[in-house]
Amino acid sequence: MQKLVPFLLLLIWFFTNKHWWYHIILVPIIMYAFQIFGTFSTETGIIDDVEIYYLFPIMMIIIPFVYWIRLRLFDKLVYGIDLKEIERELDEYKEKERAEKKRREEERKKRLSDIH
Repeated sequence: MQKLVPFLLLLIWFFTNKHWWYHIILVPIIMYAFQIFGTFSTETGIIDDVEIYYLFPIMMIIIPFVYWIRLRLFDKLVYGIDLKEIERELDEYKEKERAEKKRREEERKKRLSDIH
C-alpha cells in the first residue's frame, strides 16, 4: 500500500493537471511503477534497491524536454520573444546584405570597365 497509494494519486494528478509542466510528474510515477513491479517480481526480498538506476535514462529524456518547453513558453509569454519573428528578421537582414554586396560588385565591375 505504501507504493500503490502514491502511485494512484500521482496518476490522478497527471491526468487532471492542466499546467505545461505536467510531464515531469512522469518521473515519480515511473519510479513508483518500478517499485511496485519489483515488489511482485523479486525473489530475494530486497525492495527499492536498483529501481532508481532504471529511472535515470527516462529522466534524462523527460527533464530536458520539459525544460525546453518551459523556455519556449517563458520566452514567448513573459519576454514576448517570438523565435519565428526573429528568424524572419534575420532572413531579411541577410537578404539586404546580399543585395548590398551584389550592388557593390556591380559598381566595381562598372568602374573597371570604364577604366579599360
